[in-house]
Amino acid sequence: MSAVHPFQHDIQFLRLVRRESDVDLVVAALEIARDGQPDLEFEPTLRTLRNTVAHLTRPVAMAGADISELNLLVRYLSDELHLHGSHDCYELAESSYLNRVVETGRGLPITLSIVYMAVANELGIPLCGVAAPSHFLTRLQTDSGAVYVDAFRGGHLMDEIECVEWLHEITEIPVTEIYPALKPVSERTIVVRMLKNLKALFGSRDEWTSARKVQQRLLLLNPSSYRERRDLAIISLRAGRFGEAIDLLENCLKVCGPEERLQLKQYLSTARAQLPLCN
Repeated sequence: MSAVHPFQHDIQFLRLVRRESDVDLVVAALEIARDGQPDLEFEPTLRTLRNTVAHLTRPVAMAGADISELNLLVRYLSDELHLHGSHDCYELAESSYLNRVVETGRGLPITLSIVYMAVANELGIPLCGVAAPSHFLTRLQTDSGAVYVDAFRGGHLMDEIECVEWLHEITEIPVTEIYPALKPVSERTIVVRMLKNLKALFGSRDEWTSARKVQQRLLLLNPSSYRERRDLAIISLRAGRFGEAIDLLENCLKVCGPEERLQLKQYLSTARAQLPLCN
């Protein structure tokens, strides 16, 4: 079985794997959501987003200024779709599943921001994703400067100085390190960040079967990464996929640093001991 086989129906995700441009980020996010919801139908979510665009098309066309357009978008998404975040969202996988975010109005900053970007871009509002430290945002470049949108806080708007000061306050990262992180990022970067959120959540809950599928995606997106391959080896072992873990661990041992060799050998020994018990 090839590494791509589990995702052969995930057309937009595979386009990211091939480093193609103009990937449909909404569909790619729904493909990831389908990992946890095998019977997921995309159309209800896509229909809601289309209806939102249709409702906003005329008001936005009449707004007359980019900041007025943005305010209309934010007001509708927060008041009508009730998009917002809460601290318990970080403990729920569905906060990373785009269909559930659209249905419930609750999600992580990055998933909420995907909704914002999807609707905005259909309306001609060039809202971009920003992988800010600890908190994903979106950004609109206006004639008077950049405006940052925090979908997690109901579409809260900030200028660049306010945004940097707020990020410094919540992260304690030096201001000089925050400014470079406020650049627009690609669909690929957004998907990788979504997957890493899910990986951390599933790992914290010992949900290794779910974590393994996430890690397979991360390795496909970064096939030359030793770290992603090593993590897949360890996660596969914990998920009871001992044959797969043996192959991966053997490959990792060929290139790992001396500081990891003993631990990886112990993992390999465990996998070899467990494999006959599964037959």
